[in-house]
Amino acid sequence: MSMTMDRGRIGFDSDRDDRGVDDPGFSGADQDALAFLEDHCLARTPDSYALALQAVLHPYGPLGQEVARRTDGGVRLTSNDVGQLMPLVREQQAVAADRRPGAAQAQLERDLGDHAEQLEALTTDAREITNAFTSDVAALSLAHHQQQGGSAESGAITQLLQELIARIARTESALEALSGNIATLRTRIEQTPQDGDIDRLTGLMTRTGAQPLIEQMADEAHGYIIAACGLDDLDDIQERYGRTVAGNVLRAFATTLRQMCEGAEIVRWQDDVFAVILRGGPMSAITRMMEDARSAMQGRTLRLRGSGEPIGLVTMSGGIATGIGPAVDDAFARADALREMASRGVGNRILSRA
Repeated sequence: MSMTMDRGRIGFDSDRDDRGVDDPGFSGADQDALAFLEDHCLARTPDSYALALQAVLHPYGPLGQEVARRTDGGVRLTSNDVGQLMPLVREQQAVAADRRPGAAQAQLERDLGDHAEQLEALTTDAREITNAFTSDVAALSLAHHQQQGGSAESGAITQLLQELIARIARTESALEALSGNIATLRTRIEQTPQDGDIDRLTGLMTRTGAQPLIEQMADEAHGYIIAACGLDDLDDIQERYGRTVAGNVLRAFATTLRQMCEGAEIVRWQDDVFAVILRGGPMSAITRMMEDARSAMQGRTLRLRGSGEPIGLVTMSGGIATGIGPAVDDAFARADALREMASRGVGNRILSRA
């Protein structure tokens, strides 16, 4: 039994403004996950739903591959399988959380909070040491005046000084470590993608955000492969249903690319054309990803949220080209020319050229 990937019913707002915009990617994945549970006759428990959702979102990940192995030949998953697969589910959830736009910023904020608490604690400790130092010096002075040649008072003074020195040394060490952590955190903040690096509509990298990746590609010894892809009739959808629906369709497309192109980098390259980049891999791998994405988009039933009216078949076309060295723009231009060729007429094709 293969995983159900083509049952996505995605709600859209038919109004021609920006009110009531929902995330179609989640709605489609939600419907796919429920269909997955239905196909396997699994109860809708939190664990089984989490497994279904991660399996349909990441069919080529470790969880998706294990599900495919267990269901090969038409076998259904059981509740025992769900329990056994939960460690893989949690791993995939953690990976997905790290990749989510804003996850890096959220982690930075948590780290900043942790360091602020440490700094506050150390500041309090330093204040206590200062107060203790004043008291200890007074005690030492008093002991010195009261000392009458006995060794007991001298031993007490020595022990007091040793304890004070050790406490100051521990605080200095902790402050030094915190200083290093703050310096590292500052570097991470400087390297965190800014708002313009992430496309707000789709959550994918923009061309600006992908610049470090592009620079790394120039040094890729084995070259790279770029697929340029886009929806065939997005302009017509916007003309018929408005900007909001067209935007939601585009988000659904971005979600489909995430699901089917795991392991590749996805960039909203220009306007409504996306680049899927695979470094050091065979062309057959990215061709398979593009064909899977094409089939998934063709199989989706996209409906208007209010009326439930289907908006009709939504297809994608793509072109694939190889590149090596710094001529990334040239490789993309060749891939995009193939995409335009593929989209002519009925579209719904993937063309490639080495």
